Amino acid sequence: MRFRTVLAPAALLGLVAATATPADKGEASKEALKALNEFVGQWKGSGENKAAKADWKESADWAWDLKGDEPALRVKFDGAKQFSEGRLTYLPDKKKYQLVARDMDKKDQTFVGEIKARKLILTRDDPDTKDKYTIEMSTNNDGARLVYTVAVQKKGVGIARRLAEVQLTKEGASLAGAKKNECIITGGLGTIAVAYNGKTYYVCCSGCRDEFNANPKKYVDEYEKSKK
Repeated sequence: MRFRTVLAPAALLGLVAATATPADKGEASKEALKALNEFVGQWKGSGENKAAKADWKESADWAWDLKGDEPALRVKFDGAKQFSEGRLTYLPDKKKYQLVARDMDKKDQTFVGEIKARKLILTRDDPDTKDKYTIEMSTNNDGARLVYTVAVQKKGVGIARRLAEVQLTKEGASLAGAKKNECIITGGLGTIAVAYNGKTYYVCCSGCRDEFNANPKKYVDEYEKSKK
């Protein structure tokens, strides 16, 4: 997976101190989340639990959520066996990623972690059972494939047992060497066309499209300035 630099530029990180405003922290969070731009898009594939000899069809829709001061990547699953949806944010003060995932019992579970060895690795310790849950996510094939696993370690010790191994393919993934449009909001892969003053630009998801439509001049001015 070709992760972008996880940490924001030094000047920006300097703003993320105890005195930083919510807007400052929001910018730092957005920069860190851009490292996961390849997650954004619609995915289809399959999952399996080898121990239970079970398999299933699954799809996922990842999109940016840029409303308010805390940017996030939100995801909705269809057919998944572990979670129905989730919201991934970055915690500038802790320099950690946080995923709040809704399980199949409609309970929110909070996972925290970071990018290690080109994978996003998030963990959660169950306060009641003391079991440790781990989610690992990564992309390959130039962002055309998304792979993730969910595992549990009983009482936090011993060998972890995989509950799900999922492999997804991005819908409409470009062929190698094909021209790739850039999202005017995040710099990710632009897949949705938007227009302003008769000129066409691209965004990567419905969240970025809504953000662009709410203030197109702001983003067009910033984009055109960055290209000079």
